[in-house]
Amino acid sequence: MLETERLFLRELKESDTDAIYAMRSDKDVMRFIREPQNRAETESWIQLVSSRWEIDKLGFCGVFEKKSGKFLGWCGVWRLAETKELEIGYAIVKQFWNRGYATEAAEIFLQYAFENIKPDKITAVAEPENTPSRRVMEKLGMNFVKIAEFYDRELVQYAITEKEFLAQRREERCVEGKSPDFS
Repeated sequence: MLETERLFLRELKESDTDAIYAMRSDKDVMRFIREPQNRAETESWIQLVSSRWEIDKLGFCGVFEKKSGKFLGWCGVWRLAETKELEIGYAIVKQFWNRGYATEAAEIFLQYAFENIKPDKITAVAEPENTPSRRVMEKLGMNFVKIAEFYDRELVQYAITEKEFLAQRREERCVEGKSPDFS
């Protein structure tokens, strides 16, 4: 389980199906991801995600509010089919948009991935018009790489290296008046 000040992230469970289905069937949430899904497609997705964790410790976690335990969305890392690079992705339930949850969840997941999987870099892709997702990528310190075809459509790609990620975290600690951890 991963934790931040406001959130905890854990592997998805069968008991999360109703909340995930509600989110994945919402056309506003799914607008830039894919078509809204029916319940059977959602159940298959949860099984796929669970199996990925067992195989290579990559996949999605549910994002939950610490205080209430409410399901807020999902966040995770997997391999891009086109390049085999690690990609981070996230989606938040509509009623919780614009509260910084996607950025907070993605940041702790980037930390997890860099510490445990040790990739050279992690990428993210989005529809060019998906301004909220692009803002999350930029807040994470990711840099624009290119526009290219991913998932059978043209998307923008951003990326961050471990070195860039760690440098940004040190910078943030200094701005907050905390001593940087140079370990």
